[in-house]
Amino acid sequence: LLIVANFTPVVRDNYRFGVPVEGPWKEVLCSDDTAFGGSGVVNSSEIIADAEGMHHLPFSISLTLPPLAISIYALK
Repeated sequence: LLIVANFTPVVRDNYRFGVPVEGPWKEVLCSDDTAFGGSGVVNSSEIIADAEGMHHLPFSISLTLPPLAISIYALK
């Protein structure tokens, strides 16, 4: 699991995180979802890790981080 928190009131587009394996990742929970009273900034589509290493890991994914929210991603 990858757990991401954005404690700012600003949406962060194309925020890149290093991940240990390639393949598809899926957002499994986002506290900004409208079901929880949020603004609805979610990553609803599958996110494919690419070979651009980051944070001392061989792969990375690019995410849109919702404002004032926590998101959880899992390798699909």
